[in-house]
Amino acid sequence: MNKFISMILAGALCASLAFGADFSKKSNDDLIKVAGTVAPKDVPDYRMELHKRIKAMKKPEAKAFHEKLEASMKKNTEKMSMKDMRARREAIKKAIDEKTKGMTKEQIKESGLDHHGHHKHGKDHKKDEGSKANKPVKKPDPKAPAPKPEAK
Repeated sequence: MNKFISMILAGALCASLAFGADFSKKSNDDLIKVAGTVAPKDVPDYRMELHKRIKAMKKPEAKAFHEKLEASMKKNTEKMSMKDMRARREAIKKAIDEKTKGMTKEQIKESGLDHHGHHKHGKDHKKDEGSKANKPVKKPDPKAPAPKPEAK
């Protein structure tokens, strides 16, 4: 009996892997619950669905949804080792690269797969206005005489 049940479960797993995950039929709460646990090969479709839903929401609603996603992802991955996390990130990157291979830049941007999960600020971003990273570093003038040490 146990072999029969394991065969049924294995068959169901193979069928789900063959057809991939369809996230469009899941509720927002279901998408939040699976954050951080989605198989790397399904992450591009998951992110595309999240992107579509967030675009359809109003700003405060989208912000709350995104915060719930982040909290769920953090909770679901907190016990993962750094080695596993790096391997997962690499597998996700490969899956996204495969998904975007035949797309134009515009299609990639519309799909929400354009940044591989990394948010990079430009120099003109409000958050970066006062940061040290964007301030020029003063270099000493090579022609100017070196400052004399003070005698005490």
